[in-house]
Amino acid sequence: METILAASPRDYVSGLDLPVSGPTFESARAMTFSDRREAVSVGAELTEFTDAVPAGVRHAIADSILLAQLAANKSHGDAQDIFRWYDKYIEVLQNLGWQVKDFEFLTQQVDDADAAMHETVIPVISAMLGPQAAAASILVSVLDGLDEMSADKPWLTVFDWTSQHAHGGKFQISYVDADAHGDPEIRLLCFGIRARQTITQVLFFKFSAQQAEVKKAEGRIGVSMDRLNAASELVAARVQPFIADYIAHIDI
Repeated sequence: METILAASPRDYVSGLDLPVSGPTFESARAMTFSDRREAVSVGAELTEFTDAVPAGVRHAIADSILLAQLAANKSHGDAQDIFRWYDKYIEVLQNLGWQVKDFEFLTQQVDDADAAMHETVIPVISAMLGPQAAAASILVSVLDGLDEMSADKPWLTVFDWTSQHAHGGKFQISYVDADAHGDPEIRLLCFGIRARQTITQVLFFKFSAQQAEVKKAEGRIGVSMDRLNAASELVAARVQPFIADYIAHIDI
């Protein structure tokens, strides 16, 4: 998909059509970030920050991710083709200044139809990160222990609600680090499951349960600090009504 860029990030953000605020989860609270390695659920995206990403920068990145999801929900939340949701998601990030590399959806082969989605995702994340980073990854640890986790975790409640789509389900996994110049860089995995109905609890979805097609995309996206900051205040203002509902810490 070729993305048409707006005249400026500020013009683009101001004109984005977003949904009305969703339900308020009493367990969700406004997000505060640290300078340590941590993981958060940003809507339908599980996001891990390394300690190379300052706390202040994390807010701007999370806001960008959330804005992209909200705009995609409004534009294509009911689309027959779930993968059109990702067209809008990527469009928003590019108009905010993110440079997208090697992003293309491919059919994901599922060898064990009885395996839950989170079990099939772990080796994909590990291969993307490499052995050393995967061994230290919070997200890998969380997914590996998901079967033993309480279903009422705040982040899991948020994630389950926001990953649903009228014709399947979708979610992203992002690993945020800094490049050699100190600018944010994300290693991104995107998954879309096309099905005849909404999929609830997508991480526990088993392909033997119904006919479904899963696709994934893997790539890197990066942005300079100047571009990230160019519209950060306006982005923050647009997503502010959604923050408490859509973002939660992932504790292990």
